[in-house]
Amino acid sequence: MISSFSFGQMVIGADKYTADLIILPDLTILPNWRRKEGHVLEMADLKSVLPFKPDLIIAGTGVNDRMKIAPGLAKELSSMGIELKALATGSAVEMFNTTIVQTPDKQVSACFHLTC
Repeated sequence: MISSFSFGQMVIGADKYTADLIILPDLTILPNWRRKEGHVLEMADLKSVLPFKPDLIIAGTGVNDRMKIAPGLAKELSSMGIELKALATGSAVEMFNTTIVQTPDKQVSACFHLTC
C-alpha cells in the first residue's frame, strides 16, 4: 500500500522513492522507471509488467497530468485482457490503494510518474 505521495516523492511502507516507479502485481517495486519518450506511455514502457498478465494497470500521469497515453495503447492492452486506467498521480495512488484493498484477488500493476 502506498503510504504517501507528494510532488517527486512516494512512500511505500518504510521506503521513500524520488523517481518514477512501477509496482508489479506481486507488489515488487521497480524503481527508476524510464519511458522511451519521457512524457508518453507506450507499450514498450510496460515490458516489465506484461509477463505478470495483470487485470488492471493504473498509470499515474504526473501531478499535473502531463504524461500522455500513446494512441491505441488502451485498445492494445484491452485486446490482451488488460484494463488501463490513467489518472493524475494523486488520483492514481488513491485508486491503487482502494483497488488492492477492495479486490485483493485482482492482479493490479501500477506505473507512476512522480513529477509534472
